[in-house]
Amino acid sequence: MQRLLKIVIHVAVALGAYLAAYAFVISPALAWWVSGAAQQVWLLAILYASIAAILELIFRTERSSWRYVSVQDGFALLRSTFLTMAAFLLVAFVLVRADELRS
Repeated sequence: MQRLLKIVIHVAVALGAYLAAYAFVISPALAWWVSGAAQQVWLLAILYASIAAILELIFRTERSSWRYVSVQDGFALLRSTFLTMAAFLLVAFVLVRADELRS
């Protein structure tokens, strides 16, 4: 149960980080987030969190206590973060590269 809670927290942080980064760059109004225009952003955020969850299950970075972080723990976290970002960019590129051509 404790492992599941740690994984949920890590995935929630990844989802929140994606949405916060989008809001920081674009700075949409609060009402925009519940409109239909934000649907693709929410879907991509869920995709990012899903990839983060899969890599969390594979690399098991939640095993560390995080009270005293070693260099090895830091590199494991960096590896997981980088692979999440790279996998998301690859999948997002394949999924949305032709959106403008369909319109």
